[in-house]
Amino acid sequence: MIRHPNPIVPRASGLTALVTADAPVPERLDPSARRRLAVELAARVPVRSQGPQRFDSWRLTTLAEDHPPTPFVWRPRIARRVLGLGGAKRVHCGDAPSPLAGVRAEVAAILEQASRRGTGRGSLATWLSEIPRGVRGAVLAESTTYATDVLDTLDWDVLGAAAIVGGTDPVWAVPGAPWATLRARRDVEITLDPAAGTRALLCLRAGAVRPDAVDDLSIVALADALTRPDAPIPTRIVGVWPLVGRSISLEVTEVDLHRAMTMLLAAADAGRQATASSPVSVKEGSCLQVA
Repeated sequence: MIRHPNPIVPRASGLTALVTADAPVPERLDPSARRRLAVELAARVPVRSQGPQRFDSWRLTTLAEDHPPTPFVWRPRIARRVLGLGGAKRVHCGDAPSPLAGVRAEVAAILEQASRRGTGRGSLATWLSEIPRGVRGAVLAESTTYATDVLDTLDWDVLGAAAIVGGTDPVWAVPGAPWATLRARRDVEITLDPAAGTRALLCLRAGAVRPDAVDDLSIVALADALTRPDAPIPTRIVGVWPLVGRSISLEVTEVDLHRAMTMLLAAADAGRQATASSPVSVKEGSCLQVA
């Protein structure tokens, strides 16, 4: 079930009420469905020799679109989430007085840690240490905006200790094919009822609301459920688009998880078909059944 709050810029109190609304008894991901998904994916993903296979919302929801692969490079708009979340967490925990101060502290911590432990050429720390001052300013501006969006989204006084900013994004390595992973981006986790295990996840997204926004939120739910098999699935996934002042709350059901599984299998099929040298064929029309 999907609920749309007022389509103008939501006030923090209104979104907080949406996130913390009464939740049904949480469901759990069927272990047999999890095993079947793992078996199907291990048979479908491109072979290890094709390199790491990273599946995320963007890859799963843009299968029909022509997006030529481009090598990953750090840019201010890519670095902003990592640094912005870190800065927002520092403000939320009382370690920084403002989003800008939080982001500056996060950048300093990353550079200091890299100086002690060393870092690879493609790391964020190396990139931050090498970019000119003007680019560093753009990084601070983008990241501070992201941190501000996170902090302005919810009423933190109401949520108290129930809210956790940042944290590790769920990443599930496919059993039998660990070079393939499902990743999802979520920014805040809110505990609704500790006894029942009900949780809500908040996901900030850039730009305008895409037609496939619900698919994106379903993929977040699936990734979380797969990486935490002993915990109930998230009760709701709330997507927020600060630029256009919109938000969507997806009340997670088995149907949503099934849709995300089907998309994941389709993406694996597409990846296998794109590597014509693979000797393993994929059966057309095959579909995972989740009971």
